[in-house]
Amino acid sequence: MKTSKITRILCAGMTAALMAASFTACSKTEETTTEAEETKASETTAAETTAAAETEAEETTEAGSHFTLPGKFVFDGDFELQVVGYEYFDTGDKYDYDLLNVYYDFTSLSDRFTKVNAISWTATQDGEEQKFSPSSNSTFNNMDFNDNIWLYLQKGTTLRGMAEFTVIKGNTNVVTVGVGSDSNNLQYFDVDPKWEMPDIRHEDFEVTKVPNPAFGPGGLTEGDSPNGKFSIKVNEVTGVFKGTDLDRDSNIVDHKVIGISYTWTNTSGKEDNAFMVASGSCYVFQDGISLNTVGSPKDSEDAGKTQSDLPEYEKIADGDTITYTAYYKLRSDSPIEIVFRDFMTQNVFIDVVYEVPAA
Repeated sequence: MKTSKITRILCAGMTAALMAASFTACSKTEETTTEAEETKASETTAAETTAAAETEAEETTEAGSHFTLPGKFVFDGDFELQVVGYEYFDTGDKYDYDLLNVYYDFTSLSDRFTKVNAISWTATQDGEEQKFSPSSNSTFNNMDFNDNIWLYLQKGTTLRGMAEFTVIKGNTNVVTVGVGSDSNNLQYFDVDPKWEMPDIRHEDFEVTKVPNPAFGPGGLTEGDSPNGKFSIKVNEVTGVFKGTDLDRDSNIVDHKVIGISYTWTNTSGKEDNAFMVASGSCYVFQDGISLNTVGSPKDSEDAGKTQSDLPEYEKIADGDTITYTAYYKLRSDSPIEIVFRDFMTQNVFIDVVYEVPAA
């Protein structure tokens, strides 16, 4: 096996040091050892030491891995992606395949709101294509990173995500992973399952925060959708409530939920409902990251109601108006930014920032 340049330099240094030491020792016994014998003994010792060092270095290389993390990938000004770690799982009797996680930091570079999973992935091992398979099993997953891939980011925001692949059962050969903005724009890197990987899965990750308001001018509390289907008004924050969820290890934990009151008017020219018409235009951001909607908290005015009981899911006639409250899981105590933006034109017609009141 080819010895690395660093190993050759180290071995050369060891050789020189050993030759010097040998010369000093031999000079003290000059009367019993000739100069030729000294030189021959020194060269023999140095050669043996060099060979032993090279053998040890080669064994270490074989035992570990020469693979490292790839450089940062940038895709057409849309986003950049930095791979931060890998994790290989022997799934035992759980599945008939093993799993490989690729952890990455995703940064939006686009003026459009970018979803963290706006990525094309591919993987092959021993020439066989492997499946991209997001798992909900916390034994092999970080639920935070897995949930992050469904979120939207404002420009300049970084969030950690993960890609999970099936790999051949019991096979720890190299996996070649492709990543890109689409399947025709892939860049590749190799992953060695035997690589000594950092424990990324249990690492806390601090997002890169962007200031509020991050996108629009702020102060736009009501407006008409550019497609002419509805009018919307953001009324107020109805409160901060207690919610529960599962953490990355599937333990039940508390979190905060904020309620936002909206007034919605149907202008579509037909019977319709607010959720179906307006949800595709509504984004609620905190720290530059979209918030997930959740069910009605126990201490809210909508507690105990099913979806069919909530006004935003009812079909109403053209020209009619309803008021309803939507609930969002908070990420922090930072201000929230509510943005309504037309999908086709990208025009913003609502942009308002609220401080998060104390619970």
